[in-house]
Amino acid sequence: MMLSWLCALCLLCALCPGSSSRSLEWFTALVRTEYTEPLTNSTVLGTTESGRYGDSSPKESVQGLVGFPRDPGQLEGCHPDVHYAVPGMSARAMEEGEPWIALVARGGCTFKDKVVNAARRKASAVVIYNEAKNGNGTVPMAHLGTGNTVVIMVGYPKGMDIMELLRRNIPVKMIITVGTRHVQEFISGQSVVFVAIAFITMMIISLAWLIFYYIQRFLYTGAQYGNQGIRKETKKAIDQLQLHKVKKEEKGIDIEAENCAVCIESYKPKDVVRILPCKHIFHRLCIDPWLLEHRTCPMCKLDVIKALGFWVEPEETLEIPVPESIAGSSLSVGTLSFAQEENRSEINNLPTSSTGDTLQQCSSAKEDAGETTALLDDPGSEDVSGEQAQNSGTPTAL
Repeated sequence: MMLSWLCALCLLCALCPGSSSRSLEWFTALVRTEYTEPLTNSTVLGTTESGRYGDSSPKESVQGLVGFPRDPGQLEGCHPDVHYAVPGMSARAMEEGEPWIALVARGGCTFKDKVVNAARRKASAVVIYNEAKNGNGTVPMAHLGTGNTVVIMVGYPKGMDIMELLRRNIPVKMIITVGTRHVQEFISGQSVVFVAIAFITMMIISLAWLIFYYIQRFLYTGAQYGNQGIRKETKKAIDQLQLHKVKKEEKGIDIEAENCAVCIESYKPKDVVRILPCKHIFHRLCIDPWLLEHRTCPMCKLDVIKALGFWVEPEETLEIPVPESIAGSSLSVGTLSFAQEENRSEINNLPTSSTGDTLQQCSSAKEDAGETTALLDDPGSEDVSGEQAQNSGTPTAL
């Protein structure tokens, strides 16, 4: 999942301006024309945002009378010796540096050549009108090295309208001012490839992660169903173990000395304890959750569930039979303390004992079932209480 986020970050970096892409800033030009119509002697004004500044042009305002090449074959202004005619301005005024604007057609040479040739004739600005096939469209113009000369491009219709007036020898005054700023971003081909690879990689990683996630979820769900069945069977087996309620005058348990090996707390009157097949005794609330998770006696590691005959092959069931003493509760009270002390001494002396030794010890404990504890203080009532516990499955308060 982290790789997917990394790919997404790379994708964003590739799309950010300035990383491996370039941006173009350009400005429109507001073109205002003013002339006097000879037939009506009226002043005609026209203002349109139809121009576009060149890339290397100063972004500033300029004004002056408009001139055009005198030779009809040099309308592009590409020849170094091209001469311009400026209606309303004398040649001497042009030489003295009175501002005027050159109007030339696109094509024939580079934009830089057009600007340099016009600047040689003291033009303060150059207006290039586009070709007829492009209509009112304009294009970026690269003309590095043209100095402080203002350069703009206008559409073909606008250029031809002004040219017709100049051919009629009508002076046209033009005022050029800076229009709207535009920023156009370009992504290089290398960036496009990088973005595509990053996107595909991100999609593949995300798809693989989703597949892995749903497989794990399916396996986890199946395991949960299986565990629920196992836990149900385990709980059913645990419910078959013998229960007993400790009494204050209990002679088989030293209430002050004996304690539960799970919670390490001493037995108290009215505590409900559970007796395992290995004759080890624990609080019911302590041992039941333990057996539900581990299935073994916390002290001797006897597999209690196997000992009760659950989830065992036939031959295994024969090897570990259920002790006969668990069927009833007729156990000797006087030997309880001795049995518990014996079992505790076995645990303390065998910290690294093997499974085989443990099973042998538990088997010996089962053979001595008639001599081990049942936590009963009245031998006369233990047979009755044992039968009640066996039939009803409820704790016996004896």
